[in-house]
Amino acid sequence: MVKPLPPVAPTMPATEANNYRSPVSGKVIVGTLDDKSRPADPHIMQPLPGQAPEQPIAIIFDGGSKGNPGQGYGSYTLRWPGVQQQIVRLRFGDRATNNEAEYDTLIAALEAVLKRLQDNGASPATATLDIRGDSLLVVNQVQGKWQCKEERLQSRRDQARQLLQHFGHWQLTHHDRENSVRALGH
Repeated sequence: MVKPLPPVAPTMPATEANNYRSPVSGKVIVGTLDDKSRPADPHIMQPLPGQAPEQPIAIIFDGGSKGNPGQGYGSYTLRWPGVQQQIVRLRFGDRATNNEAEYDTLIAALEAVLKRLQDNGASPATATLDIRGDSLLVVNQVQGKWQCKEERLQSRRDQARQLLQHFGHWQLTHHDRENSVRALGH
């Protein structure tokens, strides 16, 4: 079960923090990394219309930049119970830092899950998320374990927290880089 997020002292006017938009400049859905393109697990049923899946929706995210700052990029995978896994590749423009790209990828993944639930008529409050990433900074700042001193990261942290509050249960876990590479291919 998820602990409530710690309160955050406002760092900018509320309208700016609440209107943060991830700077995605390109998006490509590439499917899975498996050459076999295996079908979804036949033992896990897709949720009924208007319902969130009973099993957790898994998200693995990773972001980076070529140069720091530089050309930002990110990828995330959604493992939706009963459906074949998708990998989504993102571009963020040419002035992104590595940490900004990590946050923007997480935000894009959370927004995609919210949209899919809403499109299916399911309440996000009934969904459970299992989120994993290799950025200690993002994981610990979102959970309130580490301070966030940079304004550009504070707005992203606040947006990620705001999105997470829509879901019934969620878990954000750090995993080793090799797990991100295995799942996302970079």
